[in-house]
Amino acid sequence: MSTLDDLISRDATRVWKACGVIRHLRDRAELSALIDDLDLIRRSTRNLKLGGMVRPNSTHLEFAIRKLEFVRDSEGCFCLLYTHDDMFDPEREQTSGNILIKSTVKTPDGFVDHYVCVCLICGSKYRVTEREYHYTWWKWELEPNFNENDS
Repeated sequence: MSTLDDLISRDATRVWKACGVIRHLRDRAELSALIDDLDLIRRSTRNLKLGGMVRPNSTHLEFAIRKLEFVRDSEGCFCLLYTHDDMFDPEREQTSGNILIKSTVKTPDGFVDHYVCVCLICGSKYRVTEREYHYTWWKWELEPNFNENDS
């Protein structure tokens, strides 16, 4: 089964998993193949109950659609999407080869306050604040005048 098949299946688990695939996919050709079916995806997922206790799983679908629209409308670096969602874990993005964590700034009690990150594709610099409530989340802020010695 393809990602498209999963997205239009009306099966909440398959849709949710397909959204995760889209979140981490960086291949523009594969993402572009889904763009012609954006209307079908929207129709197939309209009013679909995706569940979620603390955070509605529909946010993952909304982000997947936003990413496909980004590919359709822009040639920009995928890192620009970091500021549109709070589920991008900087450590995972580094492991995937997308960013470099230049420094990790901790609070006095030893918790992560924020990361200083650089996109390895376009060189954009970010301050990424880590917070936790019922789950860990990250706020990505583009730092246009960022000095590499800052932390």
